[in-house]
Amino acid sequence: MRRPMRSTVRRLVALVGATSAATLALSGCSGGLVPMQACPAIGWINHVSVTLDSDATAVTSLEVCDGETCVTGPHDNAAGSSGLWHYVDRDGDTWSFALGMATPDPVTVRALASDGAVLAEATVSPEWERVGGSEQCGGPHEGTIELTV
Repeated sequence: MRRPMRSTVRRLVALVGATSAATLALSGCSGGLVPMQACPAIGWINHVSVTLDSDATAVTSLEVCDGETCVTGPHDNAAGSSGLWHYVDRDGDTWSFALGMATPDPVTVRALASDGAVLAEATVSPEWERVGGSEQCGGPHEGTIELTV
């Protein structure tokens, strides 16, 4: 009589083991024990704002560079700038630039007079803050820079 009991226990252990193995194997399809993060199609534009923190009446253009790529505003961006970097707007002493998906660090900022003279120049690390998306998938950032003229 002992044999049937052992046989039943063995079958029960085998059934539990097989069920557990199947559960683990199939759980991979839905994220299972390790949840999967599906990111949407990526593509965004990062912006940097440069604020001139003193009298900037002589400044007629501003240049932002990360070494090889530069953009100058409000001039024509076609010459010498990347197709993804461009001048956006000026609101008083704050100039805005779009930098594609780049978050360059550091950048060189130059304030220029109408004759091209450099009125101020600094190499700085923008304060980048993610303003959309998620930590796992990334998202658009905004950076801020202050430049003393």
